[in-house]
Amino acid sequence: MLPSYNAIQFYSEAAHKAALYDACLLIVNTYKGSDMLDVHCIENYNGNVTAYDFMKYARNILNQIAESN
Repeated sequence: MLPSYNAIQFYSEAAHKAALYDACLLIVNTYKGSDMLDVHCIENYNGNVTAYDFMKYARNILNQIAESN
């Protein structure tokens, strides 16, 4: 369970963006380098979100951050 307060604080937008980039990179590298995410599938109103979908979403965010810098 997530804490009810902001457990992670960033001192600037750049620091927050760098942390988001690192988190997305971790998702992409985990998907590509292991099968740890393959056992997870999340149902939503449009069907299922697979590990591949999750990785593609994270990769898209990585690309957007990289292009904005």
